[in-house]
Amino acid sequence: MKLNFVFLIHTRSARLWRRLLRCCSFLFALVLSLSAAAQTTDTAILEGTVTDQTSAVVPQAEITVLNALTGLHRTASTDTRGAFTLAGLPIDGEYQVRVAHPGFSPAQVDHVTLAAGSAVRISVALNIAGASAEVHVVGSATDVRIDQPQLGIRLGSTQIEETPLPGRRITYLPLLNAANRPAINQGDVFMNENLFTTNGAGRRQPWFEIDGSNGNDSWGRQTIFTNIPQMAVDEMTVLTNGFSTQYGAGVGSVVNIVTRSGGDKLHGQFLELWRPADSEASLSGFTPTNATSGNDLASDTLGQTAVSLGGKIGSDGKTHFFLAGEFNRQERDSPVISPLDRGNYVGHYRGWLGFLRLDRQLNAHNNAFLRANMDHFYDTNPNGIVGGNSLPTVARIFRRYTYSGEVGETAVLSPTVLNNVRLQFQLASPITEFDPVVFGTQFVVPITSSCGSVACGTFTSGTSQSALLMNRQYVVNETLAVVHGRHQLTVGGSLLDAHTGGNSKEFGGPIFLGSFTYLPCSQPVAACESPDYLNSIANVQSYQQSYGNANYTVDDQLWSLFAQDDYHLSHRFTVNMGLRYERQSFTDAKLNFAPRAGFVFDLTGNGSFVVRGGFGIYHSQIVDNSQANYVLGGPSGVFNYTATPGQAGFPAAVADAPLPVLPAGAAIPVRTLYVRPGDSTYLNQFFPTSVLNGYPDKLLNPYSEQWTLSLEHRFAEQWLLSVDYVGTHTLRIVRPLDVDSPSPFPRTAQGQVRTAQAANCTRSYWIYWYAQNETTCNLAKATNPQPPYSTIQTDVNDGYLHYDALDVNLSHAFSHGFSMLASYTWSHTLDNVDPDTTSQNPNDANFTGQQEYGNAIYDQRNRFVLSGLYVAPLKIRIGGVTTLASGLPYNLTTGVVNNGDTGGTTARPVINGAVVGRNTGRGGSIYSVDPFIARMFPLYKESVQLDLRAEAFNVLNHANFVGYNGTYGNTATPGAALGQPLAGITNQLPAREMQFSAKVTF
Repeated sequence: MKLNFVFLIHTRSARLWRRLLRCCSFLFALVLSLSAAAQTTDTAILEGTVTDQTSAVVPQAEITVLNALTGLHRTASTDTRGAFTLAGLPIDGEYQVRVAHPGFSPAQVDHVTLAAGSAVRISVALNIAGASAEVHVVGSATDVRIDQPQLGIRLGSTQIEETPLPGRRITYLPLLNAANRPAINQGDVFMNENLFTTNGAGRRQPWFEIDGSNGNDSWGRQTIFTNIPQMAVDEMTVLTNGFSTQYGAGVGSVVNIVTRSGGDKLHGQFLELWRPADSEASLSGFTPTNATSGNDLASDTLGQTAVSLGGKIGSDGKTHFFLAGEFNRQERDSPVISPLDRGNYVGHYRGWLGFLRLDRQLNAHNNAFLRANMDHFYDTNPNGIVGGNSLPTVARIFRRYTYSGEVGETAVLSPTVLNNVRLQFQLASPITEFDPVVFGTQFVVPITSSCGSVACGTFTSGTSQSALLMNRQYVVNETLAVVHGRHQLTVGGSLLDAHTGGNSKEFGGPIFLGSFTYLPCSQPVAACESPDYLNSIANVQSYQQSYGNANYTVDDQLWSLFAQDDYHLSHRFTVNMGLRYERQSFTDAKLNFAPRAGFVFDLTGNGSFVVRGGFGIYHSQIVDNSQANYVLGGPSGVFNYTATPGQAGFPAAVADAPLPVLPAGAAIPVRTLYVRPGDSTYLNQFFPTSVLNGYPDKLLNPYSEQWTLSLEHRFAEQWLLSVDYVGTHTLRIVRPLDVDSPSPFPRTAQGQVRTAQAANCTRSYWIYWYAQNETTCNLAKATNPQPPYSTIQTDVNDGYLHYDALDVNLSHAFSHGFSMLASYTWSHTLDNVDPDTTSQNPNDANFTGQQEYGNAIYDQRNRFVLSGLYVAPLKIRIGGVTTLASGLPYNLTTGVVNNGDTGGTTARPVINGAVVGRNTGRGGSIYSVDPFIARMFPLYKESVQLDLRAEAFNVLNHANFVGYNGTYGNTATPGAALGQPLAGITNQLPAREMQFSAKVTF
């Protein structure tokens, strides 16, 4: 069942837009009264002072900057304090800075590089005509940061281009910062992107910023809304603490991406890449004869074609373009071990990335850009649906097509006023789509006849579990700032207006077209799978069908206002104070104020050694697809009904399926619900929420209190060392919880079990229901009549987390043929529920505080990443990435529902008379060596070159497991499989792979 959606902008959305415009107008009026300079997160500030040989200030000195790549030209004059500011400068390309004043020799400095969202300070000491001037530059892209207490690393274009990345996917780049950990064992693996965690937060918390605008998907908030080709990325800043009030809707971690602009010269690249099967190693833990799912891959090959082209348009040199694209062809073999269809099922992945950017210097005071990019892909075996005993007849195809378009303008309205605006439209059509290959009623036939020496197994054909989900987002960002004496005040606002929804959930849930389960068939396979057998209702053992509503829509607005003052107490000491307010209309939180306070102190006075620190509050976004749980899992949502021959709801003939409605007389089964918090008015018509155990009256945004202290030192030319402490305390983490939980069931020994029926009889709603109906609950077995609902889950904000980390980064910017980044993090994360992960149920729903407080599932204590590049003799480039990390925790479980709260708890074993804590298991160490070797060969003089490259991932073929068997069992002796690694790509990082490429550049 599919539903096409047309998303409309409702009147309340229009009111929010008008409200934001009024706020922006007020901020604009405030700024007009002062002198201003601003940068968005994709531009930079160039500021400084000019003095003479006696250290006296030089007013009215003329400052000229020229971008060597695009020819962008800007001028400014020093004020009465000898100070100047040039804000809103694009970061792509190097700058030439020239200072002139009558009577003095001009000063000039070349090759000044800027970093997004930061400031470069230049001190110029002019000398009399005929003598040379002195110029000192601090805070450049490869230097110590001197303006704000933000923490993280910057990856420039050379580092991005030379780092070996699986499939050249840019979302692997944040892992070069050791504070980021892969999130492979915490959710989806079918996005074809790398998911990661930072600062003890979940995989949905990093904030992606692209060219000064939102890069996130409000529906699922997992990775970039529309991915970008590697060739199109100019800079990536990976922040473990995004102090600036321009950042929000996360837990402080930010990935800020700035895309490439075209230059004055026509240039381009053409690349062909392949990852052959012959050079790869096999994953550990399974063989082609015992694979349990399609995620147990036997082979994974890739081919990629990528192109880029950039240059100028027209003869005036003021318009530049940059184009880039990728086409990916990936084949993944999943062994099918069923005797019915033994062999490898090949899943086909096809992906397209497209990118266009236009930059125009409109005049001396205005420059603008347009960015348009698209990301299309489909996968014929998403998340290994086919494999193991799952046959190709149940295959589904996953599709995701996204588009983004952004317009940005920087306007120098006067010598003292500058304005930045970014407008963006994002479309996901679909954001998620699952289409069964055989779409229809499902047939499940247990075949007991022999296929060789073994039973044939179960034949399954068809499914109606489909999904079609869409998302459309409108984004506007407005940023202004004020320079008034020693104050630099930034003010602005943003609005993200999202319209999401569709039919069903990820992977598809409801079986609307029904499913027949047949009696065991002992005939030959062909007969058991034949239409004659399948169309006979006499052969059917049971019939199941889903009923109810699976459609939902969400209109969600996430808007913010922010202000920040960077006050320079002296040229060595800066105090940073800011405030951000956020409001997400999907939640009930209205007081999401986020203050920020920090400082930067230049210990040496020359910008080579600084100490900085800060404190800030960061509010997290609730993903819009939470509504799918509330709608499909609510009282009017979807439920499954099963009937056997003779019962109401059993079809008279196979052809009658699916049934149009649930037949009269059919007894609806006791249901498990998932309801929205704060929805008592609606829910009270089904059951009184007042009798539940702590049903919340609001859905709130989680928030984090984060504090940092850092030292950064440039101890030699191009060498930087930073030592950072990051502490985080997160509150109001969302947890799914059974608020109609059975009474507590203390366990002091293994083997203690309470039946589901006995547990149900102690539920608050059941006690109320039986009292209203003047009857009693049968503890021994279910007897009609009985309450319509058992487990009633909702999202409660009772989670909390503590994170402490020491981050050390040693870097050498690329020069003299060498660059390096050594990144190490020690951290410890403790929480009472893991954010953004699956399987979050507590041991007992009545006790979710200290009893659940323990290691987070991503508590990786130590992680070290070494990456770099060296140009050896004969122009051979060598380098790569080496990762060393300690093991990840895993949870110990009994494997049974000990307290009878089915679907609401995950029981942990009793050891030494007490239930063990969460995530007390610990996996093995993880390490990977990913080297590369490359060399350029001239094809036509030096203007056309061929770059041949070979890369290896996990060249030592170490089995890097992240998932382990945590089933302890329900007896005193743990099961033999406890602690054994789990197989498949959802539980193991890739085995050895080789990637080869040939690239022509001109």
